[in-house]
Amino acid sequence: MRVCIVLHTDLLHPWPVLRPMREIEVLRAAGREVQVVSWIKDISAKWPESELRDGLEIHRVTLAAPRGLWKRGAGYRTMMDRFAREIISVRPDAIICHDLEMLWAAAMAKRTLGVPLLYHAHENWPAMVSERSRLEGLAFALLERRLIRDVDHVYTVGEALAARYRAWGKPVTVQYGSKAMAEMPRMTPNGIQAKRTARGFGSGDFVVGIAGSLGRDEALPVLLDAFRGLPPTMKLHVVGGLEGRIASAREAVSRYGLQGRVSFTGPLPTPEYLEEAALLDAGLAIFYPTSANQRFVVPLKLFDYMGLGIPAIVSDFPEMRRITVETCRFGVAVPPKEPQAIRDAISGLASDPARRESMRKAAILCFEHTFAWERQREILEASHPIFRADEGR
Repeated sequence: MRVCIVLHTDLLHPWPVLRPMREIEVLRAAGREVQVVSWIKDISAKWPESELRDGLEIHRVTLAAPRGLWKRGAGYRTMMDRFAREIISVRPDAIICHDLEMLWAAAMAKRTLGVPLLYHAHENWPAMVSERSRLEGLAFALLERRLIRDVDHVYTVGEALAARYRAWGKPVTVQYGSKAMAEMPRMTPNGIQAKRTARGFGSGDFVVGIAGSLGRDEALPVLLDAFRGLPPTMKLHVVGGLEGRIASAREAVSRYGLQGRVSFTGPLPTPEYLEEAALLDAGLAIFYPTSANQRFVVPLKLFDYMGLGIPAIVSDFPEMRRITVETCRFGVAVPPKEPQAIRDAISGLASDPARRESMRKAAILCFEHTFAWERQREILEASHPIFRADEGR
């Protein structure tokens, strides 16, 4: 059985995309042949059009995304026709489409081939694009409502999104893109202290961190404002992130006069990233409420904090609050635009070691029982026959 995974980005660059990589792992374990079709929007990228990587066949179609609302609207159908032909050429027995941007192409291919179509809605895509254009957001909302008729199963990242697709009559699986328990470093207190000392942190420092990509909606100015009112022993450590985002963040740190209290690791491979994040006393996931998409999805860094046993301070959005505060009890939720609320949350955790230890234990337990990849894999395998070795041939 051949499965085609459809992506709006490259699978491997600038780093591997976690969710489809996990999916490929399960499919291949079930004996499926997997091929990937990716839209490469960066026309300067030097990656090959076709590549065989450890038995995985990758097809890249390089097309610059049209600029401007009307050009995007006029050119979108033509691009989707091109991707549909690419998917059809693979002759898959099932199609898995990640995100709404590629669903039209996947649906056209499904109609031609008569094969199952599984749809991963990682984001509330219409809400996300409405941040740049309300008209474009409406167009994508109408498109999704029409295309969903061709979808056999929906995968999404929270109960709010799941409820919408269930209301449209579709079977839905809620699944999170978390890492595995086996990936999480379990460092001793002495080992953590030694690495903290090597990083220049003092024994009395309370180290708060931002792990991951430094997304454009992260409330960094509010966080820096909060830190200006905290004692000098409160340090901010940024773990990972792309170089461009880090450069912008360094400029913001300079404007706030916090150069001596904020540190950056730069981009790191996953094992080193997790070891570095393990040094934190608390982890931040503070985002602006830019759209419904931000309020109802969960950043992957939250599961990294959980798996490492790091107490989290998160935006007071429904899904993050549900997981962090109500379900797993390993953090606090704060209004993301209020520096004083963030300052109080950091101070409260810093002054209460017993509370932090309780949160640490609760986080690891919740991760191991519910959110670790080992548990999420079980959910994926149970969701559809193509993920099980004994079915779907």
